[in-house]
Amino acid sequence: MARLRMFAGIGLFLAAWQLAASLEWVNPLLMPAPSRIVAALYDLARDGSLWTHVGASLQRVFGGFLLAAVCGVALGMLTGWVRWISDIVRPMIEALRPIPPIAWTPLAILWFGVGNAPSYFLVFIGAVFPIFISTYTAVRNIDRAQINAALCLGATPGLLVRDVLIPASLPIVLPGLRIGLGVGWMCVVAAELIAAQSGLGYMIQQNRLLLQTQNVLAGMLTIGLIGFLMSIALEWAERRWVGWAAAYRS
Repeated sequence: MARLRMFAGIGLFLAAWQLAASLEWVNPLLMPAPSRIVAALYDLARDGSLWTHVGASLQRVFGGFLLAAVCGVALGMLTGWVRWISDIVRPMIEALRPIPPIAWTPLAILWFGVGNAPSYFLVFIGAVFPIFISTYTAVRNIDRAQINAALCLGATPGLLVRDVLIPASLPIVLPGLRIGLGVGWMCVVAAELIAAQSGLGYMIQQNRLLLQTQNVLAGMLTIGLIGFLMSIALEWAERRWVGWAAAYRS
């Protein structure tokens, strides 16, 4: 019933939008009707330009995200496990974390020029901090009794990490990865608006300059759909891998 109400709400919104555009209650150049947006999306998909830009954006976001995941998880586990490393690293992390990723754009262009590299860097900057914080929190909050029990049973450091540290951390680390991927996806679009010659952000910017508002909104719709599918896929992975955790029980 809740899903029916959700889809009914979306349908009513789109119907009202279509009616307002058809009766020209809104400027059709600035706010085209949903039917025009769907037609523009179809045309972009048919001529192949949409898939080219989607592929470029996905390549950048996954490249930057994978680097952020490796660095964020490794550094989070290390600082969460070793107190003196935490005392050195955490102040620097907390000083850099509040800086918005978009604020790094001028430096990214100066350091890496225009192309893929600035986008990788901005995705990395946007994604690494949520991943680090979630991993650090997960490791710090592991029940000490689990660690002591493993040590009493003769667990080596490698077994302790593999069989205790990683499984106990996953219910917090995986949502952090999902948040990091979402932030990275937003960052790559922002980077492509300024410092790229391809990608969905670039497509939106180019069509804005040409006053092709329906293509701008088609690009925005594509971004929303891809982000939605990413979220669903990661939620499924979380439930599959850590379904035993209380937070994932239905």
